[in-house]
Amino acid sequence: MKKKYIAMTALTLWLGVSGWLASMVIVKPAVLFLGNNAEESTQAAQLRASINRNRQVLELVARLRPVTTPSAGESLIALPPATDAAPSLTDGSATGPDTFAGPVSVSMVLVTNGRSSAVVNGQPVRTGSRLDDGSRVLAIGRDWVRLRSADGQTSVLKVRNPVMSGDTL
Repeated sequence: MKKKYIAMTALTLWLGVSGWLASMVIVKPAVLFLGNNAEESTQAAQLRASINRNRQVLELVARLRPVTTPSAGESLIALPPATDAAPSLTDGSATGPDTFAGPVSVSMVLVTNGRSSAVVNGQPVRTGSRLDDGSRVLAIGRDWVRLRSADGQTSVLKVRNPVMSGDTL
């Protein structure tokens, strides 16, 4: 074979391979930039979309009204205001801290910001508080309150559960 035919065959072969590679790059542009890992572009797009979605959520959260926590002086539950015209639980002849008549009961126990409080006889109390009958709150548990009465006796009161005990309200 002559040199010009060999050169012409090599040129034709080179142009054919170049054209084939160019068609691959045009059809799949990710091959040019990412090599064999074509899935990386979709993952990057998903990541970009997730970041934008997170930014939008953060903007929406920033527009919400901030939640305030009650200060030490505020009550954690809604109670009716105490009035002097409220009916008395006793016959009215005795006055003072020992005039409470009726059993002591725990309505609920609340835990907010790591501090426990309870409602005993409709009165919100914390550890160390004194009840109307002179009893002092020694400790508050998950569903109980430990009291020391004015005469020094200690008792543990449990939160009444009408579902478990069968009581009706």
